[in-house]
Amino acid sequence: MRLLLLSFIALSSLLGGVVFAQEQTRFLLVNGTSYPIRELLVSPHDIGTWSRNVLRGPALKPGERREIVFDSRIYDCNQDFKVVFDDDASQAIWRYLNMCELQKIRLQYDRFSGVTTASYDE
Repeated sequence: MRLLLLSFIALSSLLGGVVFAQEQTRFLLVNGTSYPIRELLVSPHDIGTWSRNVLRGPALKPGERREIVFDSRIYDCNQDFKVVFDDDASQAIWRYLNMCELQKIRLQYDRFSGVTTASYDE
């Protein structure tokens, strides 16, 4: 009976670690814009329920990259990103980004036309 209880505890702790790992989102963000990024918010595609800021630390300068890690279970692979720029607090939105296999994403933005583009390695 004791061996069965110890086995159950070991299995529970192992499964607990797996569940935690599945609830964490991690990727490399590259600022391909010409402006420093102060905040990065995430929402399921076309829902507009934005997360809190997941960009930790100081503003991400143009050309810089930073690993983004946040606790969140992604139920839908397609997510939107909203950034707040540090220089004038303006915002831009990137829509319909596949987050399920995302490893690295480069955000680009033309402030004059308002066009956002992204390239990513899965």
